[in-house]
Amino acid sequence: MTSSREVLSRLGNYLSQLRAYSYVDLLLLWFALGASGREIAAASLLWFGFLIHLEWRHGDTGRERWDWRIWVALWIVGAALSLSVASLLVIALATAYSLKKRIPLIGRLSFIYNGGIKVALCLIVPGLSPRWVLLILALMSFRNLMGDFRDIEKDTREGVKTLPVALGLRKDVKWLYPATLALTSLVWTLVGDVDWRLLVVAWMVQAATYRLTPR
Repeated sequence: MTSSREVLSRLGNYLSQLRAYSYVDLLLLWFALGASGREIAAASLLWFGFLIHLEWRHGDTGRERWDWRIWVALWIVGAALSLSVASLLVIALATAYSLKKRIPLIGRLSFIYNGGIKVALCLIVPGLSPRWVLLILALMSFRNLMGDFRDIEKDTREGVKTLPVALGLRKDVKWLYPATLALTSLVWTLVGDVDWRLLVVAWMVQAATYRLTPR
């Protein structure tokens, strides 16, 4: 019989896979863009659907497995709520990104796919300017690349051909990703004129949750 401690442990594992540290950064970005509640809800469902689909596809050690019906439901509801073709772009890029462990070329370019997912999520907000598109693509792609530098040793063991692995690097650089995450949150706050108190809250959430995700 499953104990309450085991249930809580599994629940905590599931929640940690949803990466609160990354989600609060997206919230700051959506606030900066002036997204409505409906647009934020739609983009959030698509984002969590992406994360769950990614975990379902990869099945990494130390992480609880998800039922495929969860990410399917989140994508369907998110797409219906968004009323935007951008939702289909999110799903297409997310599906491609999830194949980075199987297709070497996608592995090398996965950081750009990830940046593209963030752009597509923001395109749900009407009137997104080309400058915002370029800024989001550049910063989010760079940040995801820093995540590849963080995971060099794990990706090498698993045969994932990310750009750092393809370049022959063998040692993790752990601090690059969290530093870049804090930086993107700062940029959204400054460029989008977001209340600085929200930035402080986002940084606190990032500091409290970043290490909880099993890696």
